[in-house]
Amino acid sequence: MSEEKKQSIYDPFVMLHDRKTVFTRQELLEGKVSIVIPEDFALLDEATRRKIYAVSDTPGCLYSNEQGCFVLGLKQAETKITENQLDFAMNIMKKVFPYSAHNAQLLSAKIMQAQNAPLGVLEYVHETLLEKVYQIMFLGSLENRMLVGSLHFSLADSEWMVPLAEEIMASYCDLTKKEEGAVK
Repeated sequence: MSEEKKQSIYDPFVMLHDRKTVFTRQELLEGKVSIVIPEDFALLDEATRRKIYAVSDTPGCLYSNEQGCFVLGLKQAETKITENQLDFAMNIMKKVFPYSAHNAQLLSAKIMQAQNAPLGVLEYVHETLLEKVYQIMFLGSLENRMLVGSLHFSLADSEWMVPLAEEIMASYCDLTKKEEGAVK
């Protein structure tokens, strides 16, 4: 088993394509959420976002680093949703998948518990012009509006990236839930 397969975002560093990457908790979406991601992740500009999502809608904010081996997208939609409606939202997204990306194949759908909020998680594979992509969409309720998150990376990296992606999602914390002791 390679070193990439045994790593955790909580290790002092993670080797991603032979590059040391340090993960830290960062506040995103104007301080409404925090999540553990590479410390050198930055908000991507509009031109870069359009290149990554050439044939579909881009998430509100996309984050990556210059290495670009994976991308995190986050968007707080206007759609009203509570945590109790995640199953309903996931069922709608399952119906949308065949139309969302070229040759999209849904692999799994589940509800998971992150730091202080449940997330609906849908994993799928689809084709781009250059490669097959493994994409994980996560849905939540942020201020009673739908949060749509996305992690995507090359299907070729999925064996060692999926465990890291699961840890990233599990680190998600809704900072608007002050009464529940949100992690900063």
